[in-house]
Amino acid sequence: MVLSMAMLCVAIMHVVMRYVFSNALTWSEEFLRFSMVWFSLVSAAVLHHRKGHVGIIIFRDMFPDRVRAACIRIIPILEVVAAASVTYNGILLLLRTYKQITPALGISVAIPYAAVPFGFFFMTLFGIEHILDITLGETVPAREDPTAQKSE
Repeated sequence: MVLSMAMLCVAIMHVVMRYVFSNALTWSEEFLRFSMVWFSLVSAAVLHHRKGHVGIIIFRDMFPDRVRAACIRIIPILEVVAAASVTYNGILLLLRTYKQITPALGISVAIPYAAVPFGFFFMTLFGIEHILDITLGETVPAREDPTAQKSE
């Protein structure tokens, strides 16, 4: 929330400076772009922790029980492999680019690029947690009822 508030304040400052004072901020667009990347990847990790990602449950629930149970156990493993791969490659990206400096903010590009390994590292950890929940719990979630409405 702090990052989203900072983004809002910088965007308002940018608009006021550009249209009221006819003197746009030179760094605001770059800051907003980098902040949006960080915001998106951290939010995706939090959403993954809460198991809130969109899944195509309707197709999974069409499978017979054994295939459905296998999907529920295999897909989190594939997610962890993919997230760990992105984490690893994100670290390699940081190592290749940390000496580059952004034009407007004058910071190392490693700072905005670090959002990739950071977000996916936590998605990997949360994915491992989900695998342990499924493995140790040994319970397959019930089929979703598409007519039921969720209340919070």
